[in-house]
Order: sequence, then structure tokens, then C-alpha cells
Amino acid sequence: MAVKIDYRLDDAGWADCDVAIDSKTASVEASYVGDALRDLVQATLAIVDGAPYAVARFLDEPGECRFVLEPQGNQTRVRLLSFPETWSEEPDGAGAVRLDAMCLLREFAEAVLTATRTILSSHGLQNYRERWGHEFPWDAVYKLDSALQRAVSDIG
Repeated sequence: MAVKIDYRLDDAGWADCDVAIDSKTASVEASYVGDALRDLVQATLAIVDGAPYAVARFLDEPGECRFVLEPQGNQTRVRLLSFPETWSEEPDGAGAVRLDAMCLLREFAEAVLTATRTILSSHGLQNYRERWGHEFPWDAVYKLDSALQRAVSDIG
């Protein structure tokens, strides 16, 4: 299985994220009204740490895309679900499916970490903050990296 996450800062306050899991792909956009990269790292950390379900919200204006992460053994189900309202209270089942794929949990977590390293090396801390409007999620990235190192034998 191959997992690739390409997260890019666009114009001030906007980001694009392309997700590829094997042959399945989806692209989503996020606005600074949320902190999409931090949400994705924290949701990934939650499932690496054993949570049965985690969500990262990529808020748009209007609308949102949820990354729904559901681990199953050493794999995780990744669903990207679109909703027409920002901060939607609708259940996951009401969202339009943009991607639904299985992959190794370790590979997903590594793809998230690679995306964070790429964005940091492309922009640096100050430029990231200026373009995105939020601090780079160092704390969450560090915790995810540490948790992945500890859990590598458990999640493949």
C-alpha cells in the first residue's frame, strides 16, 4: 500500500491537501478559520495512541471536509467526507464520500509526518505563521513522531 499526503499553503490563509492511498485520490481545501494541519496531526496521534476513532476538520468557507480515521488492527480506514456547512453538526453518514480507503496505520502516520516536514522545510516557522495565521504544530508533530516510534511494533 502506498500513502501520500501533499499539504501546501496557498494564498494567505488557505491550504490545499492532496491525499492518495493506492489508486484512490482526493483533494481538499482548508481555510485559516480552523487549523487543518494541527487537526490532522492530532487525529493521527489519537489513533496511533489507540483511539478507535478520530476526526480532523478541514474548514472551508463555506463547508468542511472531515478526515475520519478508524483503526482496525494495524490498518486504518481513512474517509474524507464533505459537508456543505462549516462546523457541521451532521453525523459522518450524512457527508458526501470523497475518499474511502484502507492503509497501514504506520504508513498513514508516516505520510502525515512527511507532509509536516515538507511544509516546514518549504516555508520555515515565521513564513508558515504569516501565511497560515496559526503557529506550526510543533508540539503535536513531536508527540506523533514519539508515539509512532513507541508503537511501531504494534501497528506494523
